[in-house]
Amino acid sequence: MVNGEPHSGFNLQVEPRFSLADLVDASGLTERTIRHYIEAGILPPASGRGRGRYYTTQHLELLTMIAQLREERLSIDEIRERLAPAPTALGPAAPVGPPGEGWRRIDLHDGLELHVREPLNGATRALLAEITSVVERWYGEPDPFDADDEPQDS
Repeated sequence: MVNGEPHSGFNLQVEPRFSLADLVDASGLTERTIRHYIEAGILPPASGRGRGRYYTTQHLELLTMIAQLREERLSIDEIRERLAPAPTALGPAAPVGPPGEGWRRIDLHDGLELHVREPLNGATRALLAEITSVVERWYGEPDPFDADDEPQDS
């Protein structure tokens, strides 16, 4: 028990979610302006689908930054350039971690991907086989592993 409440051992904090109306209220911008920023590619679209779509604190922080840049009279293109990640001297996909270790992305289905650290051990291979089996049952997609049970590059 923590503070008189049962404690499950899990961190149950959930990031706040905003509807478009909530985002309008919090940002002070109009719905039309927010939609324009999404169409212009300087604000990512809402997460989720249909009535379950939502925005996060990252959207609100980005809108605050965009508003500050607009106050400086920057164009949408100039804002896009400012918000783009800075290129690194090592190139776009510099490996992180010890040599021989890296991450592999496996596309399981449209909009669903899995990231695994290489080299794979036996337990990870077994888990990947189970996950791909579930994906295949749910979506009817072919197995994303080739004959030697190695993940395919995307």
